[in-house]
Amino acid sequence: MSTTSQPSGRPNRTGAATRTKIIDAAIAVLAEKGFSGFTLQAVAARAEVVYGNLTHHYPSRDKLVEAMLEAILERYRARFDALAASLDSPGESQIRRLVTWLMDDAVDPETAPVLLELWAMATHNPKVAEGLAGLYDGAVDVCMRSLGVTSRSPSALRLRDSLYVLGTVLEGTSSIFYNRARDGAVYEGFRREAIELLVSVLELRLAEAKDEQP
Repeated sequence: MSTTSQPSGRPNRTGAATRTKIIDAAIAVLAEKGFSGFTLQAVAARAEVVYGNLTHHYPSRDKLVEAMLEAILERYRARFDALAASLDSPGESQIRRLVTWLMDDAVDPETAPVLLELWAMATHNPKVAEGLAGLYDGAVDVCMRSLGVTSRSPSALRLRDSLYVLGTVLEGTSSIFYNRARDGAVYEGFRREAIELLVSVLELRLAEAKDEQP
């Protein structure tokens, strides 16, 4: 028997790399095949790992879904936090930058299909529903802080409510326009009108909230 020991960190690094590879493959399968085609076999094939290796890390589809959901939400939060951190930079207004980014992200081919599938899963999976609700709650909290509103005044709470309205518009945008041509007059007109309406309302709410700040 060999007495040569392996570096203590190596197995963990190898396992973590495999899990990341599996999660990346799971996200791709979900986006391309939907939840109906989301099987452990399909994910193993996409990740180019043997089925037994996948089930060693994720013994059931539910376990893989939970890990995938956590990774998706963590990655989206990181992107959104980066956006929020940029809101103070010079240029167009904070609200316009926020609304424009979110409107375009709602139909982004890398994020929209995955989130649409997760919303469909949330209908029957309480953990997915809880995770998505937490994502929106967290995003609203980040927006409020990034916009400089920290009080709980009536106007601040009204701004918070308006940000949830923004969230529902974004979900509708994904549902209606992700699978439609976005180079025509219908989408361009919708996008322009939605941004103008949302920006005007949110800028008004923001001004009211800041006026009531202690």
